[in-house]
Amino acid sequence: MTFKRISFLKYIEHHLQLNPTADRRDLEMKLKRVLQDHQNGITCHCRDDIWAIGSAFPGNGCFTFLTGEHLPYDDYELHTAHHRSSDRKGQVHIDDLDPDDIHGLFDDEGYKINTDLMKKPGLCLLGTSIKPTQ
Repeated sequence: MTFKRISFLKYIEHHLQLNPTADRRDLEMKLKRVLQDHQNGITCHCRDDIWAIGSAFPGNGCFTFLTGEHLPYDDYELHTAHHRSSDRKGQVHIDDLDPDDIHGLFDDEGYKINTDLMKKPGLCLLGTSIKPTQ
């Protein structure tokens, strides 16, 4: 499982819909602080990336530290914070493809895998000998 990606503004609206008494400016300020920490490379004490949405109120922590769960299930993460630990520049996400164009391999986070860039083990025939049968 992986996070559901959501934009900053869509998450604000989603949060306020679920928490009508929440202060919009306070939420925006806390999320911006966490995003700044995230972009500055601040991590959880376990060295995993911080979960921006989850860290807005209790403080910086990864998903597992904050929830006790190993993997996210139907949990949101901001587009700008999602996948910070690996460079995804130029990669295609499955959500951005027309359904008729979906083919090939995709990683757990939905990004297409370019198999041409994968290291493939060579076929080693040295040191083996085939003895003729009699």
